[in-house]
Amino acid sequence: MKEKTKEVIEVINKEEYPNKTVEFFKGIGTILLYFIFALIGGIIFGNYYESSNKLIAGLSQLGTYLIMLAGFCLIYRKRLIEDFKNFQKDNINIALKNWLCGLGIMFISNLIISFIVKDIAVNESANRELLNNLPITNMITMIIIGPLIEEIAFRASFKKAFTKWYTFAIVTGFLFGLAHIAEYTLLELLFIIPYGALGFFFAKAFYETNNIYTSYIAHALHNALCILLIMLY
Repeated sequence: MKEKTKEVIEVINKEEYPNKTVEFFKGIGTILLYFIFALIGGIIFGNYYESSNKLIAGLSQLGTYLIMLAGFCLIYRKRLIEDFKNFQKDNINIALKNWLCGLGIMFISNLIISFIVKDIAVNESANRELLNNLPITNMITMIIIGPLIEEIAFRASFKKAFTKWYTFAIVTGFLFGLAHIAEYTLLELLFIIPYGALGFFFAKAFYETNNIYTSYIAHALHNALCILLIMLY
């Protein structure tokens, strides 16, 4: 009886108090999978990316994102299903609140850094070019598919690695910001600040609700606003 009780306690401890180091490296592994899935998509569809036929070029890009999404949905299907079932209306308010905080800090820091470097982030410039060349497929990938992939890779995969929300938000926000740097020059690295600030509040929204769709909504809204502004101006 004592041995049985001991086994039950051990199982509970493993579930509630997982090894933080192991969970952290699982998160790093998930980010690596992010790039591996993208590489697989590039191998399969790469010959069509530069096609003069915009339909073919757009579908090849969409195909890569679908491979990434399918891979992550397969790995995290249980979490995605549970979070969908447990999603509450209040989560939308939490998503909006945190997004607006992140947006404000990102806007101010972007203005300051852009003034210093006399240019916008290379990642932003690349996104503008993609939107101009392939608007429809890029709207789909940037608003619908991309945010879910990134929330899984940069938020859900690290949830069990931290006990404090702020360490979770700082670390995952930094990694999120780093992943959005297209060129690793000294001045370009300054843009980790605005991207990281946004990632910080996405992480905070996720942590407050323990629901991936909260940060997904914030992320999707942000990308939709950015696309709207690019299309207008």
